[in-house]
Amino acid sequence: MLAEILRFEFDYRKRRAATYLYFAILFILCFAAVTSKDVTIGGVAGGQIKENSPFNLAFMTLIMTFFMTFIASAFMGVPVLRDFDHKMEALMFSKPVSKFDYLFGRFLGSFAVMVLAYCSIWIAFMLGFSIGRYLPWDPAWKEKEILPFYTWSYLQPFIYYGITNLFIQGAIFFAAGTLSRKHIVLYTQGIILFVLYQITSRLLSDIENKTLASLIDPFGYRAFVVYTEYWTPAQKNSMLVPLDGLLLWNRVIWCSIALGILIVTYYGFSFNVVRTGLLKKKAIKIERSKIRPDQVIIPKVSQYTSLGTNLQQLWQQTLFYFKMVTREIPFIAIVLVGLADIIIGSFYFNQMYGTSSYPVTANVLGLINEFDLFFLIIIVFYSGELIWKERSVNINLIVDAMPVPNWVNLVAKFIGLLLIYISLLLILIICGVFIQASNGYYNFELPLYVQTLFTNTLFFLIAWTLLAFFIQIIINNKFSGFAIMFVIFLTLYFVSNMGIDHPLFIFNSGSLDRYSDMNKYGHFITSFSWIKLYWLFFIGLLFALSVLFTVRGTDVLFKTRLQLGKLRLTKPLLTFAIATIIGFAATGCFVYYNTNKLNTYLTRDQEEDRQVDYEKTLKKFENIPQPRITDVNLKVEIYPDKRDFVAEGYYWLKNKTGKPIQDIHIQNDVQHNMQLAYLKFDGGAKEKQTWQPLGYTIYTLTHILNPGDSVKMSFKTSYNSRGFVARGSNTEVVYNGTFFNNSYFPSLGYNDGFEIGNDDNRRKHKLPEKERMMAQNDPVGLGQSLFGDDSDYIRFEIVLGTSKDQTAIAPGYLQKSWEEKDRKYFHYKMDVPMVNFYSIVSARYEVLKDKWHNVNLEIYYNKGHEFNLKRMMESMKASLDYFSKNFSPFQFRQMRIMEFPKYAEFAQSFANTVPFSEGIGYIQRIKDPEEDLDMPYYVTAHEVGHQWWGHQVPEANVKGNAMLSETQAQYSALMVLKQTYSQEQMQKFLKYELNRYLRGRSAERKKEQPLVDVERQGYIHYQKGSLVMFALQDYIGEDKVNLALHNFLNDWQYPGPESKQKRYPTSRDLLGYFKEQTPDSLKYIITDMFETITLFENKAQTVTYQKKADKQYEVTLTVLAEKLRADSTGNEKNIAINDWIDVGVYHKDEKGKDKLIYLKKHKVNKKENTFVITVSEEPSKAGIDPLNKLIDRHAEDNVKSAEEKTAS
Repeated sequence: MLAEILRFEFDYRKRRAATYLYFAILFILCFAAVTSKDVTIGGVAGGQIKENSPFNLAFMTLIMTFFMTFIASAFMGVPVLRDFDHKMEALMFSKPVSKFDYLFGRFLGSFAVMVLAYCSIWIAFMLGFSIGRYLPWDPAWKEKEILPFYTWSYLQPFIYYGITNLFIQGAIFFAAGTLSRKHIVLYTQGIILFVLYQITSRLLSDIENKTLASLIDPFGYRAFVVYTEYWTPAQKNSMLVPLDGLLLWNRVIWCSIALGILIVTYYGFSFNVVRTGLLKKKAIKIERSKIRPDQVIIPKVSQYTSLGTNLQQLWQQTLFYFKMVTREIPFIAIVLVGLADIIIGSFYFNQMYGTSSYPVTANVLGLINEFDLFFLIIIVFYSGELIWKERSVNINLIVDAMPVPNWVNLVAKFIGLLLIYISLLLILIICGVFIQASNGYYNFELPLYVQTLFTNTLFFLIAWTLLAFFIQIIINNKFSGFAIMFVIFLTLYFVSNMGIDHPLFIFNSGSLDRYSDMNKYGHFITSFSWIKLYWLFFIGLLFALSVLFTVRGTDVLFKTRLQLGKLRLTKPLLTFAIATIIGFAATGCFVYYNTNKLNTYLTRDQEEDRQVDYEKTLKKFENIPQPRITDVNLKVEIYPDKRDFVAEGYYWLKNKTGKPIQDIHIQNDVQHNMQLAYLKFDGGAKEKQTWQPLGYTIYTLTHILNPGDSVKMSFKTSYNSRGFVARGSNTEVVYNGTFFNNSYFPSLGYNDGFEIGNDDNRRKHKLPEKERMMAQNDPVGLGQSLFGDDSDYIRFEIVLGTSKDQTAIAPGYLQKSWEEKDRKYFHYKMDVPMVNFYSIVSARYEVLKDKWHNVNLEIYYNKGHEFNLKRMMESMKASLDYFSKNFSPFQFRQMRIMEFPKYAEFAQSFANTVPFSEGIGYIQRIKDPEEDLDMPYYVTAHEVGHQWWGHQVPEANVKGNAMLSETQAQYSALMVLKQTYSQEQMQKFLKYELNRYLRGRSAERKKEQPLVDVERQGYIHYQKGSLVMFALQDYIGEDKVNLALHNFLNDWQYPGPESKQKRYPTSRDLLGYFKEQTPDSLKYIITDMFETITLFENKAQTVTYQKKADKQYEVTLTVLAEKLRADSTGNEKNIAINDWIDVGVYHKDEKGKDKLIYLKKHKVNKKENTFVITVSEEPSKAGIDPLNKLIDRHAEDNVKSAEEKTAS
């Protein structure tokens, strides 16, 4: 019978229209993903990685199994459940069919059809890449070469990852439907799968959890990511992703679990119409009535309806629906799983290098917002369940005959869900407070919880609920309604890629954005309120339509309901509908006026077109000789309550070119829509040509500017916040915590930063490939610093005006401050020339002051953010002390740190001034100083380091320049960290840096460069830079590295066209100083670390030890060591190894922690090496390069546990 039941199930599915619909949906989505620029479903698009690379095909195949979860529930959850839905169970269960044949015939038949539907994925991929070039639209890869067709690249991931995931999902959904006999339980299983995936995402925030995260992900996605995270572009283009390592273990574990679930299903299922066992309902004792029918007196009933009775019915029904949903086991399961997800997330949220943040209310709210996924599940499924409730239990005709208006039943269902949402929001507040209290944080800020959750979140829920009601009523098919809601979610996910991003066209748009303790919700409240009001009117109209077309009685055809709707259009309902239409139109006009009239709205394509126009029109002016700014004198009036500022002042421009200059090219900042009131030159000038949309103007001076001459340029410019924008609201000029830099002010000459950087997009616009940076020997680049080509060093003076309750800060020394007309003013002046890079900050500050020798130290902070002030101050002192002793004297008499809102999370070093985001330093939490990485301490040291690297020595604007500034700031901070923290913590930091470097090179879009030629590649100049510089000081000595840096600073301090070298330094200049301090025997490390891309594959093979008679321990360690050299795309080859590499031995201390008791460099000159080491304490483990100083993709196998060797 197994074959017959399987065939029956297969034929049943084959005849269902839904089967072909699923096939079509999957096919269209996947075909669009590979042939359209607007649809993406994972993978790495563009750059060096080919769109049809084996890696991309495997990645997209895996991602599509997420979508298959919904289809799997439809295919696999209902084979047995369908018999109960159709009231066929009594007939089926009486047939002479074995349980095995019945269950697995159903399972295998449905599974076979599901696999066939899933085949649409690889068919779409193959067809899309085969005919994509010939379609009437342009795929993203049309102008690029893709890899030759190879069938196994498509089939291998389909078989290895696709079918295994389908089996796992199929088993889970089949068991849920078979044993529970409830549709809603199926949806709960899908939720649990996604929550497991979500948990793995949280675990991966700590690199120590990679293995665990890989194994517990039911989809295998995390295992896939971890397995391939260090693959280079060359590997991704050429290698199939094998079923190996963690991927294999993940599949084995979850396929075994799926098999176990099927076995449990087999033994848990019985041919009983009524469920037995744990799920059996309590029997209800029925007592016979003692009253005879002829004794019953039927009372007279007077029918009376009014608004009062309607409201009473409304309330009773509301309570009924509220209780009905909240007593559902699946609902309780969804809520509990969601809360568990939040609790688990609280252990990992806002982590930076494994260090979490304090659970300030803003951070906890961000965590709570992740419950939105569970809210959406509740909305979609319970909206459908409530709309169909009466029909699902066959009492709809009785209810429809009642003298109750349509709106009563509909509103009762809505309010019932609304009460559920309110209850859940209150539970979430309690959960948030619990998370805070359990972490020892007691500033709960309950008003903020209420403000956020009962505005932003609650409106989000209301809007989606009424849309779900409308869809269910109009479509009049519960499962089709679910599918359409899913399609809507999917469409909104992709819609921005299609160029549709205006809030008037994105359903339920408008957000309060991130909450900042400094700026609160700031100016976002205004746009949020108007846009949400716009959508409130829209969903009000949807509700009116829902009342008109709701199904009542037996007439379900839409044509009939349309006719009935005309009869139901009462005067109150018509008035309500007209009011919503008028409100919708009026608020829409107001939103449009703000976003498109008061402000300039450009789609992303239009923004890109402006960049193209800028380059094609103005590129010819790129190397036109221009004067350089030598003096900046400004007065900036900041109006925080309006989010405006006005800047007026002058620059002095000096001709340093050696040639006469008559045309001055001025670039106004159009990205921030700066309004230039006037710009004039002493001696006179006239506009020669202007490109207003591009903000570019050429002025012809009345008098030629000869070499060595200067001219004064005066200007007035302003930033004006008008209304609100459609997207990309300015978060630099805000109510409290304004922070912007001189990029807002006029600059000189062509700015290549306005060009399109992405080569794929450049190719689309017929633009040549763009080099990231100029060559190291380019004379143009050597004559410019990293801060731009319009200045070298400037004399700086500024007056800042702000509101009375704020402090305004800029580089320089405070000359005086005063109050005038209810405003505060601050006059700053720098006593020595500085680079033309300055910030302006204004906020309500508390201040912590201290001194280091004769240097004033100040930390400006938001009240309540005192957590890390002490360690930040200690870091400033330690940094100034170390850098001054080892590099050169500190050039300023003060050092200040100022907090700014966490809309951006970075710190940035200006002359004696460091704006520092509240999100990365002020609220980081160091729970255990011996275990946690002290990131506030480290970031502070890094930014202080820039006072040397970047300010004392600005580097040339050529390849490799970040090695002088960012890499040396990394090294400087590491050395300060090394003075304070343990060797184990340094290793932990380097482990994170290694991980980030290897992941960064995996995602390289152009070419990976050696460190000496780095091209604005953060993973190289930050992460690889840390590793390389730490290793360098370990090999040649910290003193030698510091001496090289001291000599370099001594020779190159304050470089430029007017210095003795007549240029700015490059990374190769610095490399020469390192070579001078490196002995010949170690010169190879300069080549390996700086000039090439060199990697190692080190592994501890065996570790044994034997106790000797003199209480010593002899450790025998066998290791494997390989050395590889890679090119810019990641192609590797083995090279001869003849290196000095650390060998280390560990011992467990009294706390059970591994401590290094032996660390020494040994010569390694072949692949397999054996070392015999004698130590005085019992070894616990040993290995090669135990502190991960070398770049090794599998650093976790460098060390191995030691085994005692018994005497023979």
